[in-house]
Amino acid sequence: MIHHTCFKCKRHFELDPVFVGFELSKLKKKNPSHYQAPCPACRAINKVSVKAMQPDLDEVSDEIQQMVVEYQERLAEEKAQKKAAAAEKKKEAAKK
Repeated sequence: MIHHTCFKCKRHFELDPVFVGFELSKLKKKNPSHYQAPCPACRAINKVSVKAMQPDLDEVSDEIQQMVVEYQERLAEEKAQKKAAAAEKKKEAAKK
């Protein structure tokens, strides 16, 4: 777990390195320098340095990669379902 302190309310909270790594991989920016972590108490956005979290992220890199692959498969499946539904709808409209 990654320990962090909110800059606004000074509350300590933990970040799950698998979730943080997954969220960083979803970003459009290739090598982000910070992760924006919302404080669970005051909802302030805290910038957490990726360099400081890197050792924790490296430990769980296999789990992060597995999560990313599952996410991409789920997106591809949803896209295929939407495409099939649109084609079916188009067929019905053509019959009328």
